[in-house]
Parts: sequence; C-alpha cells; structure tokens
Amino acid sequence: MPILTGVIAVCAAMHGGSSWADPPVPDFSDNSNPLGPPRELIRLVKEAVERMAYLKFPANLVEEALSEYEGVEVTAFNGATEALTVLLASLRPRRVLIEWPNYTDYGRIAELIGAEYVYVDNFNSAGPGDVAIISNPNNPTGRLRKREEVLDLAGQLERRGAVLVVDESFIDFTSEPSAAPDVLVVKSYGKFLAAPGLRLGGILGRVRGALKAPWRVNSIADYAVFHLGASAMRRHREATVKYVAEESPRVQRELGKCASVVPSPVHFFIVKGPMPQGVKVRPLTTHGIEGAYRVSIKTRELNDVLIKAVCREVS
Repeated sequence: MPILTGVIAVCAAMHGGSSWADPPVPDFSDNSNPLGPPRELIRLVKEAVERMAYLKFPANLVEEALSEYEGVEVTAFNGATEALTVLLASLRPRRVLIEWPNYTDYGRIAELIGAEYVYVDNFNSAGPGDVAIISNPNNPTGRLRKREEVLDLAGQLERRGAVLVVDESFIDFTSEPSAAPDVLVVKSYGKFLAAPGLRLGGILGRVRGALKAPWRVNSIADYAVFHLGASAMRRHREATVKYVAEESPRVQRELGKCASVVPSPVHFFIVKGPMPQGVKVRPLTTHGIEGAYRVSIKTRELNDVLIKAVCREVS
C-alpha cells in the first residue's frame, strides 16, 4: 500500500560525507568502505593526473575491468544516479514504486524524468507499466535479500506487467551474489572503492545501444579503475567482507548496551535515540523516521569513539 507520495522536503541541516569542505569531525554518516580505497587506486589516480588523462576523452576501458569483475556486461556511467536516470528514462514507466524507507534520490530521479512516483511498503499495487525499485542491501536499514528472493520478487512483478530495478550499490560489502543478469541492476562503485568523488556507476547486463551515450565516465576514473583491474577489486571485496563481518557486529553489540540498534548484516545500521555530540551521523528525518539516525563503521579506533559518544548521550 502507498505510504508516501510526492516530493520529500530536503532537510536543511547538512549531514557528513557530502563535501570535501566539511570540518574534520569523525564522520559516521558516510557509508563508504571503512577500509578506504585500494592503495593501488590512490596511486593510479595520481598517475592519471600526472599523465594528464584529464586532457583526453575517456576510452570507456573501465567497462572491461568492471565486466570482468562482475561476470556480466557492465555499461559504465558517472555514478549510479546517472545510470538509474538513464535506465528509468528508457523504460518510460507509468509509475515508479519505491520501497520505503530507501535512498531519497530515487524520488528525485523519477521526478526528473517526469514520472509519477509512490513510496510503498510492498508492491501489491503494482500494475502494467510500473517500475518497482529496491536497494539490496537496503539503504538505510541494511536489509539484505538473498538472490533467490530478488528473482522471486522480479517474477511476481513481471506477472503483474511491472519491472523490477535493483540498486546493488552496497552488495560488495557482503558475499551475496548479484541478481544480474536476470534482473535489471544498477550499481555505484564509489562507495565500495571509498572514492565516491570519482563518480563511477553502471548498469549490469546487456543494454540497448541507445543507452550507451558517449562520455559516460570521466577520464580519471576510466584510467584508474581500468588499470586497477578486476583481480584487485576482488581482493578488496574479500578484505571488506571479512572486516565488516567481524567489526560491524561488535559495534552493534556495544552500542546495543546503551541504545536501540536495528540489526544489520552490513557496515551501516540504524540507531534509535538522541543524536550524539562531537561526531557526524546521518539523521533519518528525510526518510520520515524521527528519533533515529544511521551510522557506518570506520576503523576500530574510530568506532570506539562513536560508541563512547552514543553511550555518553544516553547516560
């Protein structure tokens, strides 16, 4: 059933993780990779600048590396937001049904392409011409659907004449396989690589040539991630999954001693209670959730800072 329609007002207060100009305060609102970028990626970005790659048009070679990494064809874009915008525009939906709570930009993208959109808690109202959007894992709750669950949902929607689109921007923080190519999948690589400013995303699976407009990625990202390669990305995923599986439960357990924590299998999760002081967290007022915020784990040392800040606030 629909639970919200129209445009959600943007919260005037800024949260962290949004700008290089933010003051140096421990930032647990940014849900990028807690391990940071692969060391080789930093070197390759510097190398791209030194070789003046920014003076040349991109070659889209990054698609070779991403396709090898994913095991399916990847069409690269300047971030997942652009990928989803192009995909939705090509689908021309009657309505866009967005599972709620979720990433708030989905509604803005639907509005941008002139589509009606509805926030829902299930897809029972889906009908012919509708496009349903989920994120897996969900942002901000961290809920993770198994691949079989996603395929089952896609089948249910297909029988109703609707199409499922899955945002898998955080699936690399888990060992769960992608739903692609059996389902339409969009993805950001910026969070996993801890380099969201590179603006790199993609559509997984074969897409129509009309979607492959020129200059879909910038030359720095094209150069750096192509030379980084699939093998290095796989190694980074293995290290990431291992760290998240060890550290996220510890932080959730410690925070649970003094606050209400919504369990999550990934590196970010929801905490209910007063906002902690001296650290940045992601308030969820824009999601219609009052008295709660999302945090994302960092290094063990910084995570201990978060634990102290949260527990101090409720003591």
